[in-house]
Amino acid sequence: MLTEAEEVIHARTALACEAAAGLPGTFSAWREDGLLAVLATAPELSFLRTISGVTEENLPSALRLAVASCWDGAPPTLVLPPGLNPPGLVPDGVRPIAILPLTDLTPTGSHIDDSPGIDVFLRILLDGYESGGAVTEFIAAEHRDPRIRRSLLVEDGVPISAAAMSSHGPGVLLGGSATPREHRGRGAQARLMAHGLAEAAREGHRFAVATAVEGSPSLSNLRRAGARVHLRQAFRLG
Repeated sequence: MLTEAEEVIHARTALACEAAAGLPGTFSAWREDGLLAVLATAPELSFLRTISGVTEENLPSALRLAVASCWDGAPPTLVLPPGLNPPGLVPDGVRPIAILPLTDLTPTGSHIDDSPGIDVFLRILLDGYESGGAVTEFIAAEHRDPRIRRSLLVEDGVPISAAAMSSHGPGVLLGGSATPREHRGRGAQARLMAHGLAEAAREGHRFAVATAVEGSPSLSNLRRAGARVHLRQAFRLG
């Protein structure tokens, strides 16, 4: 299922790159020799420059692609499955991927608005991310796209947390999601996640996928929800 999950992540990233076409810089996502490549030229978005979908068989192709001229001197991170540790590459942390099989899930009893105004949704989402510059512009462009499904958790008439989801074949991608600082500690993200998972299961999707930083509250929420977390290894060229 890891291969299918990476396909879902790549499909969502391709959507985001298309949505960001009007921003400064170049955004591109493509497939090559079974590999999944993403290029973003803005320095603040270097975390997007990746080659994934790597296997033992296509590893030589991945290494050739990593030194191609398209990266303009800023080579990508190679994201490899657990256990694939080729010599000559420098370890660069982990890129966790969480996979949740979808069965019959009970909808949450919380008040969820699944058709919020885009401006309200972005205000809550971006307040929660507390980012800036090119990162904020990219997130906003991605989540304005009509293919993104947006939800807000509302308490006493006040939106307190935001989460998004997109459908890609058999799976859904959970993300982005964020809660402004003043509303944290109330289980908002867990409730939004439960809602999204229940909706995805009801629609017949087989699994949900999410990425998160190791040690983050988001990854803890995913584990509590029953996700299997694969710690993919990140490498850079030596």
